[in-house]
Amino acid sequence: MSKSRPESKMGRIVVAAIDFGTTCTGYAYYLRRDHDTRIADINTDQAWLGSAEMGLQAPTTVLMDPQKRFHSFGFEAESKYKTLTLKNEHTDWFYFRHFKMRLHHEKDLNREMMLADADGKKMKALIIFTEAIKYVKKHLLNKLRDGLREDVNLREIKWVITVPAIWRNSAKQFMRESASMAGIPNDQLTLALEPESAAIFCKELALNRVGGVDGVFLRAFDPGEKYIVVDCGGGTVDTTGHEVLPDGTLKELHAATGGPWGGQLVNEAFEKFIEKMVTKPVLDKFAQDYTSEWIEFQKDFEKKKRQYAPNMDDMDVNFPVELVPMFKEAKKYDIQERLLERDFKKNVELVKHSLILKPILMEKLFEPAIQEITQHIEELMRKKELRSVSTLLLVGGFSESPTVSGALRKHFVNVRVIAPGNGSVAILKGAVMFGNDANVIAARVSPYTYGVHTRKYFNPSVHPADRRRVIKGKAVVDNIFDKHIEYGEHMYVGGKSRERKYVVFNRNNPSVYWNVYHSENKDPLFCDEPGSIFLGKLEIKIPGELNEDRVTLMLSMTCRGTELEATAIATDFDLQCAARFDFLEDDISKASANVFESIS
Repeated sequence: MSKSRPESKMGRIVVAAIDFGTTCTGYAYYLRRDHDTRIADINTDQAWLGSAEMGLQAPTTVLMDPQKRFHSFGFEAESKYKTLTLKNEHTDWFYFRHFKMRLHHEKDLNREMMLADADGKKMKALIIFTEAIKYVKKHLLNKLRDGLREDVNLREIKWVITVPAIWRNSAKQFMRESASMAGIPNDQLTLALEPESAAIFCKELALNRVGGVDGVFLRAFDPGEKYIVVDCGGGTVDTTGHEVLPDGTLKELHAATGGPWGGQLVNEAFEKFIEKMVTKPVLDKFAQDYTSEWIEFQKDFEKKKRQYAPNMDDMDVNFPVELVPMFKEAKKYDIQERLLERDFKKNVELVKHSLILKPILMEKLFEPAIQEITQHIEELMRKKELRSVSTLLLVGGFSESPTVSGALRKHFVNVRVIAPGNGSVAILKGAVMFGNDANVIAARVSPYTYGVHTRKYFNPSVHPADRRRVIKGKAVVDNIFDKHIEYGEHMYVGGKSRERKYVVFNRNNPSVYWNVYHSENKDPLFCDEPGSIFLGKLEIKIPGELNEDRVTLMLSMTCRGTELEATAIATDFDLQCAARFDFLEDDISKASANVFESIS
């Protein structure tokens, strides 16, 4: 019978990281037997993650049964769904793939957001994300217990989940709430930024002079060196610039930027080409009637795409046999005649059941993603703080494509372009290291100006006259953007945050709320001016022992971690007030900003 180890007096003894990707998901863990954090002690579950095609990861695929209950994840979900489609029994099941990117694309992200499955049927996104995390968590715990041969004290685990650096606060909160619903306590969870995680791992490789690492790689992490991490994933490409400080910690030089230019962009270009080739009505009918074959067609292209390199010969993918008669029935002529047309003749050939993709077509399919990535890096390197960058560090699964790394090396000839290989593993292992010591990132740059909606006394030298109103004999201005953090400001770990003083009047409940906004402008004046974006609300819980109608609060906000944080103190009584952001609240009217008056 297994026994549970007593809780460690040293704090959390296990760091468990989950890399929840657009295409693939994996995990790693570190068992801290002492304070040593050598790379060799960080274990990846290669038995579960292992598969050359998937880059040591499993597909981010969730299958729910007709009763909307979780059935399976990863390869098991794909296999079961294929069996269901072959028997034509899949129509009432829910099959979800590549759903992570919805958190980036959804403009008004909230807890009620719905996800469409392969057939267009919908379920709540929060349920799908929760079930995926719950499955990976369970798998990781079982692996850990098998290795230890005893139960794990769950309070001893520090959990880390990776997220794209360009994600909004609402997307990060959505992932955090999904993890909480999956049984990961909030106080045991850290969100790690994917490019930061990769940089941490690569820095440790250089620091420990790991065998096989060449001198160029080592020099990139010498104190004073500056580099840009280019994290090319399945969905997004994240970029962030770092400087290596004398103590080996990393200072962010520019806030993370990027866009949806990952490997999926190549897949989408391929699917658009096939749609043009067989026409949209035919492809839509094929995808509906032969769902499994359509998914296998997509997966085969994904596999071959990863292997494609410049100057390769023709590449072939298995062409679904069902598409040939479907096309002829709809268009009244043979598909081979279609491929003789100008738009297709130089790009593809159909030989028996193989679609031959010519190099000229593959270059066209990669071109949109590569163009976006190179243009974005060019813009970054023109910025003052990044002009002295000497290295581009390519990580993430998409960076492992010889086409991507080759294009960037060819384009950026004046800097070192390093692709350490196994880019997705770098993110995973770096996330474990970050969970073990979050202070390795010494400073971050705020991507926005953050502030709260409040009221101030009218100042004719600052405020337009048409904004002036009189309340109880006092001239005031509403809808003020009261700045707490400035765009481009460096936030240092352990540094003090700017504090602002407010007065809460006529309190009728134990909690008060601010509307929270951000802006790309350094000094926004009003919350309704162009560029000011509503983010959500900040809830301050005032201790029950304070019965006064007027309470003075000292509020501070910081983003020196990977998420926005706030602290509030009732200054007259020196009492800490619980402060909580809710970026998934999209109702502006729910915040009671009019009861606040800034006296700062």
